[in-house]
Amino acid sequence: MSWIPFKIGQPKKQIVPKTVERDFEREYGKLQQLEEQTRRLQKDMKKSTDADLAMSKSAVKISLDLLSNPLCEQDQDLLNMVTALDTAMKRMDAFNQEKVNQIQKTVIEPLKKRNQLFWSWVTSEWPQSHELPGLHSRILDTAGLWLAW
Repeated sequence: MSWIPFKIGQPKKQIVPKTVERDFEREYGKLQQLEEQTRRLQKDMKKSTDADLAMSKSAVKISLDLLSNPLCEQDQDLLNMVTALDTAMKRMDAFNQEKVNQIQKTVIEPLKKRNQLFWSWVTSEWPQSHELPGLHSRILDTAGLWLAW
């Protein structure tokens, strides 16, 4: 009987079947892709709301500049039209700010919170390769619930 201290030359026994390992890698890739897409959506929504606010502020500034124009003091009809435009631009600005606030509450903040909670869960719960056989179905079930959210 010979003693082989490091078992050189003997193949390692697979703890996790290759199919399970591939399934996990595929699911983890999908989760990373989902994270990237939600980050992009959050970033795009933020850019959109910033652009909306800048546009409405510019419109209000233009209407105020028109009101302060000396021509408006000379022509009453022009003054009435510019005053109506100024009122409309101020109302549009108020509606736009309300829209941005709603987008912030209903889209941007929930996406940010979801990303933080989900990825903190994934990094803490994602099993190491030696834990895969027992946790495979539990992780996929839980990930399916998160994806459905």
